[in-house]
Amino acid sequence: MIPLIPVKKIMSRQIAAIDAGAPIVAAAKTMKELKTGSLLVKRSEDLVGIVTDVDMTRKVLAEGVDQHKTPVEQVMSSPFYTIDAEDSVAKANGLMTQYNVRHLVVTENGIPAGVISARDILEPMYEEEGGIPFWPNHALKEIAAAFLIIGLLATLTLLSPAPMHPKADILTTPEHIKPEWFFLAAYQILKSAEILRFLGAWAPKVIGILLEILFVILLFAVPFIDKNPDRAYRKRPIAIGIGILFLLLFVLFTVWGHIS
Repeated sequence: MIPLIPVKKIMSRQIAAIDAGAPIVAAAKTMKELKTGSLLVKRSEDLVGIVTDVDMTRKVLAEGVDQHKTPVEQVMSSPFYTIDAEDSVAKANGLMTQYNVRHLVVTENGIPAGVISARDILEPMYEEEGGIPFWPNHALKEIAAAFLIIGLLATLTLLSPAPMHPKADILTTPEHIKPEWFFLAAYQILKSAEILRFLGAWAPKVIGILLEILFVILLFAVPFIDKNPDRAYRKRPIAIGIGILFLLLFVLFTVWGHIS
């Protein structure tokens, strides 16, 4: 069921327009540069239609139209259909089905304010109106649950301790022994911290552990670093970039730990 949230929550606020007399190839290049699937078409100062990636496929490529000489107005869809920013996503989906289109121009007080596409609707990135925000509700709930589990495990350990050998130094691993692959990255970071020994015997252990703690803190801080309200992956390049960077670092140190 499509949520009854306003289209302004998921619409793209990037409005791009092209002159009706411009060649089709100019529209295609503009779409590529702006990474958008539609352009509004204007004649003088009036909006007269919309040209989309579907128009490019069906009316240009499929028909063999000369994209260098044919003006955009010959392949645009006109009139274009609009929806108010406060109307629901469900209504937008109904209008697209009714008029057999994939894009609607979103208006606020009668003025174009954005575009909503079928792709926006299909992406499962909705938040129900009145939903619980990530901060502080979800974050504090997860933190409280984590501490509760840790406290429970600590209590069970104290009440029923397992037989233990003498304590080992967790930062000292014999050369012929390596941890499981999912600990290799952390293992290699601690090994690499040995280059800091010139600061003192304390430096490798302390700074190595602090680096690993900092890595985890940064990972949990991503939602606060990237405060973009859009939840679609393609609209959150900062969060995706940080995630990819962390993944590459993890793979790098894992492989390094394996071959070292």
